[in-house]
Amino acid sequence: MKIRRLNLLLLCALLACVVPAAAQEAGQGLDPMMQEYLEKYASPGEHHKHLELLAGQWTTRARFWQTPDAPVMESTGTAEHKMILGGRFLQTTYEGEFAGMPFAGTGIVAYDRYTKKYVETWVDSMGTMVMISEGACEDAGKLRTMVADFDDPMTQRRVKMRSVYRVLDPDHYVLEMYGPDLEGKEFKAFELLHTRSH
Repeated sequence: MKIRRLNLLLLCALLACVVPAAAQEAGQGLDPMMQEYLEKYASPGEHHKHLELLAGQWTTRARFWQTPDAPVMESTGTAEHKMILGGRFLQTTYEGEFAGMPFAGTGIVAYDRYTKKYVETWVDSMGTMVMISEGACEDAGKLRTMVADFDDPMTQRRVKMRSVYRVLDPDHYVLEMYGPDLEGKEFKAFELLHTRSH
C-alpha cells in the first residue's frame, strides 16, 4: 500500500512538470500564475551565464593551512564543471588528494531567480555532511562570494566558512576559503587555483 501511494505521488510530481510543458508546446493556454512562474523563475537568466564561465575541465593546484601560522600543504588534482538541466545549474566534480589521502567531491551551484541568491551544495569523501552556502556575485560573475554556516565536527561548534571565487581570465580562476582560527578570527585556510585543460 505504501509503495502504491509513493508511486502515485511520483506520478503526480512528474505530471506536474510535464503537462505544463506539453500544453505550452501544443499552443494551449496556461494558468496565468503558471505562465508567470515559467517566465520569471523557471528558465535560465543572466546569472546562469555567469556560472557558465566556469564550465570545462580543469587542472587544480591546492594550498592548505591548518592554522594561520602553520606550514602550507600542497596538492594537485583535476576538476570538471558542466551546466546541467538546460543550463540551470553548474555541476562540479573534483578528484585529487588531501593530506596524502585520495579525495573526491561534488557540488551543485545554482542561481535562484526567486530569492536572487546563489546557492551551492557540497559533499566530499572527507565527511558525511552536506555543506550549503549562499551568496552573490559582482563584476558580471567574475567575483562570487558564498557563506556557509554549519556544524564543524572537528571543533564541535557552529562555524562560518566564506568562499570567494575569482575569475582571473577565461582559462584561470581561483577559489579561496576563509574560516575561523582557534580564537574565532577569520583566516585563509584554503586556496585552489584552476587552469583550464579543455
